[in-house]
Amino acid sequence: MQTKTIWINGKLVPEAEATLPFLTPALHYGVAVFEGIRCYATPRGPCVFR
Repeated sequence: MQTKTIWINGKLVPEAEATLPFLTPALHYGVAVFEGIRCYATPRGPCVFR
């Protein structure tokens, strides 16, 4: 059986060793999959683009 690896903190680690803090924004807001997030002031208020 092939060991699964995960890219985390700049390196590949075995799946069993990969951990994330519970309060990380990636889990709550899904921001980790984007290069960056931009927010623009609009007449209707702030507008976030991903």
